[in-house]
Amino acid sequence: MVEPAPAAQGGILGDLDTDYAGGPARQLRRVDSADGTSIAYEKAGQGPPVVVIGGGLNDRAMFTPFATIMSERFSVYTYDRRGRGDSAYGDPDRWTIQREVEDLAAVLDAVGEPSHVFANCTGGMIALLAAAQGVPMLKLGLYEPPYWSSETTDEQLSTLRRLIDEDRREEVVTLFAKDIVGFITDDTIDYFRNHPAWAAFKTMVPSTYYDALINKHHLQIPYEELHKITVPTLVMRGDEGEKKIHDACARVAEEIPGAALLTMEGYDHLFDQKAGAPLLMDFFAAP
Repeated sequence: MVEPAPAAQGGILGDLDTDYAGGPARQLRRVDSADGTSIAYEKAGQGPPVVVIGGGLNDRAMFTPFATIMSERFSVYTYDRRGRGDSAYGDPDRWTIQREVEDLAAVLDAVGEPSHVFANCTGGMIALLAAAQGVPMLKLGLYEPPYWSSETTDEQLSTLRRLIDEDRREEVVTLFAKDIVGFITDDTIDYFRNHPAWAAFKTMVPSTYYDALINKHHLQIPYEELHKITVPTLVMRGDEGEKKIHDACARVAEEIPGAALLTMEGYDHLFDQKAGAPLLMDFFAAP
């Protein structure tokens, strides 16, 4: 088992208080996924490639602090999952998690050489299925894939889709963030609404439907798929987040052959980019 990481101040939103402004200007690139959906991505730095896949309400710009640190030693490819940023929405009535596996595979193929993958939150569920299916990657790093967390209800899913269709973005973000995934509460809603990232959250409204579907249909650990994974894998978790997710991360690490588990002490479910990036650099650089 990997030794626990030391605690520090931050969190994905804490970093963004000063660092999130849409990211520095970089060349926007595109690749078509298997179903024809256009996926936007960009590159930072030079060195061995690392492809980053975000979780709910994460666009590529949100990983600017991570990409800036990692780009000192790696070429970092961040992309917008479908339904957010500069990527197309795709057809929500034909969405399955396999479509997003194909999106990740398309970006990895566009890189043109074997790549490492870092996946945050629900992005980890997608990346694990991709690895199990043999999508080429060198190593896989994960932060808190939210297995065993609270399931999206039919009512929540129906309401979310209706609000998206009516373009009621403030209500969509609030429903998704507070009631479906629970990273904001009644006590913190005003803080988040005045946060620099809130405007970005509203641009990602269509994608919340896809992550809500993942939270409805893919919260059980896919044991048979995990047993097929052959790439070196690091599962990271915080020790101050939801206990069910914390325990599920340990189980995921147990089920993947040869996987390591790293506990970041003093952190919760929101990935701290400045603390996590050096740990992932060491993991990806190790022989």
